[in-house]
Amino acid sequence: MKWFHDLPIARKLAVGFTLTTLMTLALGSFALVRLGEANAQLRAMSTNDIPSVQHLGEVRAQLGEFRTYEMAQLTVLDKPESVADYDKRMADTGKVVNAELAAYAALPAGDKERQLYDVVAARTADYFKANGLIKEAIAAGDGVTAQQISDEQSRPARRALFAALKELGEFSNGVMASRIETANATHQNSVYAIIGCIVLLSLLAAVMGVVISRAITRPLGQAVHAIQSVARGDLSVNIQATSRDEAGKMLAATRDMTVMLRRFSEQTQQMVDMHAGPDISHRIPEDFPGVYGQLAVGINTVIFEHLDAIQDAINVLNQYAAGDLSPDARRLPGSRAILHESMDAAKASLLAINTQIQALAQAAAAGDFTQRGDATRFDHDFRVMIEHLNTMMQVADGNLSQLSHLLQSIANGDLTARMQGEFHGVFASMRDDANTTVAQLTRIVGRIQQASSSISTAAGEIASGNNDLSRRTEQQAANLEETAASMEELTSTVRQNAEHARQANQLAIGAHSVASQGGDVVGRVVSTMHEIDASSRRIADIITVIDGIAFQTNILALNAAVEAARAGEQGRGFAVVASEVRTLAQRSAGAAKEIKGLIDESVGKVAEGSQLVNQAGATMGEIVASVQRVTDIMAEISAASQEQSAGIEQVNQTVVQMDETTQQNAALVEEATAAARAMEEQAGHLTDAVALFKLDSHAHAAPATVVHAPAAPRAVAAAKPRSVVAAPRRVSPREPALANDTEWQEF
Repeated sequence: MKWFHDLPIARKLAVGFTLTTLMTLALGSFALVRLGEANAQLRAMSTNDIPSVQHLGEVRAQLGEFRTYEMAQLTVLDKPESVADYDKRMADTGKVVNAELAAYAALPAGDKERQLYDVVAARTADYFKANGLIKEAIAAGDGVTAQQISDEQSRPARRALFAALKELGEFSNGVMASRIETANATHQNSVYAIIGCIVLLSLLAAVMGVVISRAITRPLGQAVHAIQSVARGDLSVNIQATSRDEAGKMLAATRDMTVMLRRFSEQTQQMVDMHAGPDISHRIPEDFPGVYGQLAVGINTVIFEHLDAIQDAINVLNQYAAGDLSPDARRLPGSRAILHESMDAAKASLLAINTQIQALAQAAAAGDFTQRGDATRFDHDFRVMIEHLNTMMQVADGNLSQLSHLLQSIANGDLTARMQGEFHGVFASMRDDANTTVAQLTRIVGRIQQASSSISTAAGEIASGNNDLSRRTEQQAANLEETAASMEELTSTVRQNAEHARQANQLAIGAHSVASQGGDVVGRVVSTMHEIDASSRRIADIITVIDGIAFQTNILALNAAVEAARAGEQGRGFAVVASEVRTLAQRSAGAAKEIKGLIDESVGKVAEGSQLVNQAGATMGEIVASVQRVTDIMAEISAASQEQSAGIEQVNQTVVQMDETTQQNAALVEEATAAARAMEEQAGHLTDAVALFKLDSHAHAAPATVVHAPAAPRAVAAAKPRSVVAAPRRVSPREPALANDTEWQEF
């Protein structure tokens, strides 16, 4: 609607009256269109829906007469003139049915209706085809066949045809009902729409009057309110120029004046806030027009003459904070000179403390921790800083001196030296680590001395044990040769048993084959008896069905006779036929009962024979199973004998390999004896090497006990060779020396 507000006042009035006229024309056009739609729906019902329902009703009536003529004709087959009369009537009725169906087909129809009509046409053709068969049977003088065709073909065809006609009729009625409902809805909707258009037209006229009135009076009120607020000094008034007409242009001019005043006021307040807070370099923008720009330039000039001096001092202080003490503060006149005098005093103090720190740092970097700073030249925190630096140099000098003394003692072989005294921080950790290192080195050297003695003792015992093992190995080789000869004889005996078991297994397999063939023959006999039994039972079931059919035929013939009696003279011929059919049904039932009795007796005898054959088959199955078990047992015996023969051969080969391995072990034992003697000699050299280190009494006593502990058992090993099995236990004194290998790895 913005374009409407932008129009001049004269055009706004013209737009209002034009819209009212257009709505009136639209209402008349809508009424004419809805009346035309209702007329088209009524014309469709009169030319399509009503005739289609009429045609289907006529087809249903004519088919009823046709069926009546067909049934009546079957009752007068002995009267040729009546048969001909009914033929003529049915032919005329069929022509009417076809004509009505053709007329229905000529009417407009949709896909669904056309499909239903095709079904009706097909069912009609089937019904007339069945009637043609009845006529042919009547012409041939076969009334029974004609009646049968009427019951089995014509009647189902007529029922299917009437069902299709009913479905098509329901569809046509539904289409017509839908058209009627649509016509009613169209009329109702048209009435509601016309009433709604009238109401809408009235509301539009009222709304247009209100809109035009407010478009003129509202901007004038806003302009008056804004001017009064500016006169009171209230610049927060918000003016919205929503149109471009005469009143909107007046609002826009008032808004521009208010915005200019508000901006100058906001910029002035922003400068005050920035100078009192985060940014003292903020300026009032000087792009204001006229007198506002001159005021902004004057305010900026006064403020920034005082800020320049402060900014220079801040830059010099930033350089001092960054470590650059070379620049001096700018000299200021008058009362502002106190600023550069204070900065000169701060610079002198910073230069003095910097000189002291550099001297101490250079001395520490050169390894001279005896230098000290002059703390008396400073006051307050600067003095405390120099005193702390002197304390740090003193503590470092004392701690590093003790560590140097400890390292010199270790280099001279004295492992009893330790760092003593009170340390703190990293120096305490250094003291603990150095003392731990010396203690660890002491334990390691002690273990090495202990291990060297143990190795020397163990090497002698290993050499003695290897001599005893060499003699036992030679004796074991001789025993293995005797065992190999015995295994050869056992292998020959097992091979003969395996051959005999194989021959017995072949005989058992032949017996099982013969028994299996006998079992198959008995099984086929059993299967044939079961098939005969099943066939007899099926014949008995068929006879039962025939008996039931005869009973139902008798009932139907009785019902037909009753209906013929009700029909009077016209049903007399049909009653005779029904009587004959009933007689035939009773005879069929009697014959079926006799046949059923004979079949039941035959089924009983076949069942007895099946039981005997089943018993024979079960007995034969047990024989086959027994022979199979015997065959399986013989096969297992044969397989076990073969496996036993193969196993003994493998044992014989293993004994031979053991003999060869024993010979090789004897040679290895001699080599191990020589290696043990060499190891004993090297252990002595190791003991001499570690004797250089000086240990405390506790660390030095342990190796002596361990070295001499295993010395006594060596005489027993030499006197009794059989005790060689216990030799590994005599090396046990080595275990304490090697129990802490992880500590050596850490060192």
